[in-house]
Amino acid sequence: MFLFNLPNKFAYLTGCLILALFWLVIFLMRKDLRKEMVFASLLGLPMGITDYFLVPAYWQPQSLFGLMEKYRVGLESFLFFFLMAGLSSVFYEFFRGRKIRKIARDKGLHLLPIIAAVGFFLFLASVFPGKTVYWFILTGVFGASFIIAFISDLLKQALFGAFAFALFYLLVFAYVIFIFPRLVADFYNVPNLLGVFAMGVPLEEILAAFFAGAFWSIMYEFVKGYRV
Repeated sequence: MFLFNLPNKFAYLTGCLILALFWLVIFLMRKDLRKEMVFASLLGLPMGITDYFLVPAYWQPQSLFGLMEKYRVGLESFLFFFLMAGLSSVFYEFFRGRKIRKIARDKGLHLLPIIAAVGFFLFLASVFPGKTVYWFILTGVFGASFIIAFISDLLKQALFGAFAFALFYLLVFAYVIFIFPRLVADFYNVPNLLGVFAMGVPLEEILAAFFAGAFWSIMYEFVKGYRV
């Protein structure tokens, strides 16, 4: 029961640590997925700057060393995106329980979907501030659709990744709320939310996880020039 006495400033970190545990388990269990996980995680790491655009209109979480409160972005921001990208990139392969053969179509890195998605998000967040979380969700739609338009065979993988990561994220978030019951009320700008919750988790979070999962689950194949 002592967990319930933890101050809210540890809530964001606790969620990241839970994600880190699953990240490490998959990394250790599936040697064939390690390269993809690390590659996706490193690409996702700088995306932690997204929190800068979400604070304070969407949420105002407490963080270690008060960084989030001072700079609108904290260490947890970058850790979260590192883990989120790495996990969602391999859910399809991991839960299918078998190796997916990837054959190179051509050489080189194809970073256009990453660049396009980042540019798309920054444009919307700059021109239409205040609803940034919806632009983040829309960016996931845009990024996944961009890739599928080029490689339609990845649609099944994107859908699986979207549903799998959204469900996983919902359960993890609900558990963090169980530990920190005041998390949503204290961290989120509730009047700006749609007001729809599942297991106490705002719908916006679930949608963000769904479309982020769709995008990151197929990003590696496109960027590396693979066909499955």
